[in-house]
Amino acid sequence: MLAVMTAPISALWIQRKIEADRAQRERRQTIFNALWVNRRRQFWVARVDALNMIDIEFVGHQKVLDAWQALFAHYIRPDHPGTDDQIFDEREELFATLLYEMSQVLKYKFSRTYVRDNIYRPILHGEIDRMEIETRRHLNRLLQGDALPVRFVEDGASTHPEGAIPNKGAASATVLTQV
Repeated sequence: MLAVMTAPISALWIQRKIEADRAQRERRQTIFNALWVNRRRQFWVARVDALNMIDIEFVGHQKVLDAWQALFAHYIRPDHPGTDDQIFDEREELFATLLYEMSQVLKYKFSRTYVRDNIYRPILHGEIDRMEIETRRHLNRLLQGDALPVRFVEDGASTHPEGAIPNKGAASATVLTQV
């Protein structure tokens, strides 16, 4: 009789446990995927967001947490000896270790070398990332008031100063070369 009464409760508990484990694996997989895809984009937003979730989603996996702490310590270190290339290489090695440890939790059979080196990243993608960052910086400066001064002149003006853009039927804008 006890078995008949507890069986449905046990089945429900087991089902909830399975669903919770599946949801946790999916969250971990999402973090891993974001880091995997952005392996060569150190400061990309999706990568940073995923890194910041490791402490929550990989609780109980000390090797992952230790690898993340080593990488984080390298990121926040105020002074790094060596060249920019050496610093980049150190970070990539620490990042590869982190991805390797995460891959072990997720049951992938990757080696550290595979994680670090097996990536396709065309040079053009790096150039596009640099252009996007530069564009955002320039746009930010413009929005903060570091814009070119503009003077509007009437269309009927007989002469257009240097830089004036004539536009029939409307006012013209002149970019002032000297402020």
